[in-house]
Amino acid sequence: MPRRLILAVGLVWPGLVVAQEQSWPQRAITLVVPFAPGGPVDNTARLLAEGLRRQLGQPVVVENRPGAGGLVGTRQVVQARPDGHTLLLGSPGPLTIAPAASPDAPDPLRALAPIALIAESPQLLVVPSSSPAATLDAFLALARARPGELNLGSAGIGTTPHLAMELLGRIAGVRFEHVPYRGTGAALPDVMVGKIDAIFGDISAVLPLVEAGQLRALAVTGRERSALAPSILSAAELGYPQLLVRNWQALMAPAGTPEPVLRRAATAVAAALEDTTVRAALARQGSTPGRGGPDQLAAFLREERATWEPVVRAIGLVLQ
Repeated sequence: MPRRLILAVGLVWPGLVVAQEQSWPQRAITLVVPFAPGGPVDNTARLLAEGLRRQLGQPVVVENRPGAGGLVGTRQVVQARPDGHTLLLGSPGPLTIAPAASPDAPDPLRALAPIALIAESPQLLVVPSSSPAATLDAFLALARARPGELNLGSAGIGTTPHLAMELLGRIAGVRFEHVPYRGTGAALPDVMVGKIDAIFGDISAVLPLVEAGQLRALAVTGRERSALAPSILSAAELGYPQLLVRNWQALMAPAGTPEPVLRRAATAVAAALEDTTVRAALARQGSTPGRGGPDQLAAFLREERATWEPVVRAIGLVLQ
C-alpha cells in the first residue's frame, strides 16, 4: 500500500471511530431483563434505564423476558442486531451458572460483549435465632459433628444460594442436606422456626429479619463487610476468603457491537452510577455500584466462572 494511502487511512480511521461513537444511540435503546418484573435485576434495570436516558438523550425501555432461568432473554440479546440498541442486564444465573451447567447456554464472553458491571451485593448466611451456633466456626463444627444432617434451604436448584451452600461445604470439608424452595421468600419462614438449619440469602431480603431478632447472621459472603450491615463479619475476616458469593448485574451487548459504542455506553454507565439518587437506591438494596468498563467486566466474569465451574461439575448440576 502506498505510503500516502497509509497516511490517509491513518488520518481517516480515528475520525470514523469518533463519528461512530458520537452517532450512537440513534433511537430508543431496549434494555432486556431476563427475569420477571419486581426482582432485584429488574429494580436495578429501571434505575439504570433512567440514568442512561439522562446521559444519552434517548429513551431506554426495559423489556422483561423471563424464562429458563434467564436464558430466554439472554438468547434474545445474543440474536439481536449488534448496533448497541439492544442490551442485556445479566446476572450470575444466565451468565456464569448456566454456561457451566447447560450445553445450550450462550458463552457470555463469546456470544456477548461486556460493557460494565452495574452493581454487586453479598449474601448473608443466616440461621434461626434459636440455633446453638452463634458463629460460623460453631456452625461448621456442628456440621462436622452431624455430617449430612444439617438442612440448608435455597431459592432453588442451581441458584446462587444453592451453589453458595455447595461452595461452603467444599471449602470447609462438610456436607449439608440441600432443601430447595421456590425462592428465598418461601424458605425464610421455615428457617425462622428452625425447620431449616440455615440459608444463604440476599442481604436486602434477610437483613430485616436479622435486625428484628428472627434470624442470626453468621457471615457476609465477601472480602469486606457490607455498608448495610457493618457489624456483621465478612467471610474473609472469619478465615474463609474463598467464600466469595455475590449477586450482581452486568450490562452486555450482542457480540460484534462496535468498540466505540461499547466505550460510549460504559462512559454513560459510569456517569449514571455517580448520580446520588442512583447510588442511594442501590445502597437500599444492599448493592455497591460497579466500577470499570468492558475489560474490567470481562475479568470479573472470568473470576466468577473460575469460582462456579468447579462447583457445578462437582455436584453434577445440569440445567435444562
